[in-house]
Amino acid sequence: MFSQVRLKLLPSIKCMFDEPIQVKVAGLRPRQVVNMRAKLTDDKGAVFSSSATYRADGSGEVDLKRDPSLGGSNVGVEPMGLLCSMRPHTMHKIYLKTNAINPQVVKFSVNEEEGRLLAEMTNERLLMRDGVTRISVNEGNIRLVLFTPPEKGPFPALFDIPTFISEARPSLLANKGFMVLPMAVYNKKGDNITETHLDHFEEAMNFLKQQPKVGDGSVEGEVVRSRWVW
Repeated sequence: MFSQVRLKLLPSIKCMFDEPIQVKVAGLRPRQVVNMRAKLTDDKGAVFSSSATYRADGSGEVDLKRDPSLGGSNVGVEPMGLLCSMRPHTMHKIYLKTNAINPQVVKFSVNEEEGRLLAEMTNERLLMRDGVTRISVNEGNIRLVLFTPPEKGPFPALFDIPTFISEARPSLLANKGFMVLPMAVYNKKGDNITETHLDHFEEAMNFLKQQPKVGDGSVEGEVVRSRWVW
């Protein structure tokens, strides 16, 4: 059975981080019930996963774009449900991507109801499109990373202030034509944080304003909680 079942990720096993993929399974028995899973490990070692149950059609095929989940992490027709419904294995963990150069690897699998593996495939989700630059900044008190789109500019600029540093959001914004400088409220585990030096944030903001590719010298700042992005 393992050799007959085929798991397909369309249009390709490689895609951009925020692009949809079509997940299909072929080679099952007609009306066979299977469990489909997605799993990843972020750059801090936190494991996220999801699972949902599907019933094959009369041809032994499952298509997440067409077929409803019968239960699990998501219910109903959700083409990207296995990705959107991922949850951490450890409570209170948030998704962190500390280096956008490396793609996020997601492993999809198809299993019988009894748990036997039928098929699996790996999806590489790229965070930076061709030409986007990721430059380390080491100036004054600034120890950050600047993301810049590939074109000549000028670009609108964003000063991103998440709770903890993650490069998923800044890299995706750079893909869309923004120059982004992320600076986390906490660069380390914040259990014993007693003070925050606001002058460091002002220094980083001024650095971003001085970049030659910034449109008119103006910068938009946003305080956000780093979160899962698809």
